[in-house]
Amino acid sequence: MGRILTVFLKEARDALRDRRTALMVLVASVVTGPLTLVLIAQFVSGLEERATTLKVRLAGAENAPALVNFLARADVEVEKAPPDYAARVKAGRLDAVIVVPPDFHERWMAHEAARVELVFDDSRTEASPAIRQSERLLEAFNRETATLRLMARGVSPSVNETVKVERVNAATPRQRGAVLLFLIPMFAILAPLLGGMTLAIDATAGERERGSLEPLLANPVPPAAFALGKWLAAWASASLVAVVTLGGFVLAAAFYAESRLPALLQFGLPEYARFVAVVVPLAALTSAAQMLISTYGRSYREAQTYVSYLATAVSFIPLVVMFSGAREAAWQAAVPVLGSLMALTRVLRGDGLTAFDALVPAGVCLALAALAVAAVARLLADERIVFGRS
Repeated sequence: MGRILTVFLKEARDALRDRRTALMVLVASVVTGPLTLVLIAQFVSGLEERATTLKVRLAGAENAPALVNFLARADVEVEKAPPDYAARVKAGRLDAVIVVPPDFHERWMAHEAARVELVFDDSRTEASPAIRQSERLLEAFNRETATLRLMARGVSPSVNETVKVERVNAATPRQRGAVLLFLIPMFAILAPLLGGMTLAIDATAGERERGSLEPLLANPVPPAAFALGKWLAAWASASLVAVVTLGGFVLAAAFYAESRLPALLQFGLPEYARFVAVVVPLAALTSAAQMLISTYGRSYREAQTYVSYLATAVSFIPLVVMFSGAREAAWQAAVPVLGSLMALTRVLRGDGLTAFDALVPAGVCLALAALAVAAVARLLADERIVFGRS
């Protein structure tokens, strides 16, 4: 253990000397994720505020007194649209405008089909609340008109409603917020990769390129001790970056949930502790895999290229899960990375983290990490790895 600790401290000191790389890793992982979360929360909060503000813009309001009366009874603020409303909608200065033609009132009074136009630009996401609100108000006005006309003819309005739909949303606010907080599991998966990558590459391919691997292995220390010490240093670096990154998300969620979206942005210390418990074993696997891949590299740059393939493959897993609509299954817990991602998602949704959800992914990660470290130890005993630098 003393030898392993010596190798561990040596690798940790070497990593701390490269302050620029350490600063880059911290900025990229710690700042980028929480800042992105704050920006997304601010954007969603703006949409929520627009959706709760009852306001429509009418062009030709004088042509539809019945519609204006309906909106007034619904406590909707009616604003007269400017003459150049089409240009303003296209430029993004207006979200949606209801255009009433001159013959609307006459056709409406004659019980004929009266036409209105809803001018909008659905390529702008921030305009969607105003668009949906205008559509709902027009549909409500249409239903009220139809109901009143049926009653005027002595017909019950229920004749027109053969099926009455009552919408029951089974999702809790926290579960809906998990969709907003998808960044946290993604960064929790990527942070160990970024945090341990530099040390894992430098401890293997870097030593090989500099020619310092030969005198290092000439010491009376078995290769397994070197492999374990280097892996522990890479694991510690990966875990540290992941822990600090998740801490940044806790601060961002607490800061923003103070005033807005409190039911959605729920990522506090209990969730943080569970995330750390899932991510630390994952960091063991990612750092060991990076070391194993880097051992085959003859130079730092070559190993960096090999490791980037692993990072790309892992980064696609959250995206595939998000957009494929895959359902949770018990076997997914035994799949590396996927099992950890599913456990993190359950924590974020508030579904509860069972012992099976936590221990199976952790056990798989640690077992595969042990196999990878053993493979690195065997490679360090291979002369082609130790002396082959070209």
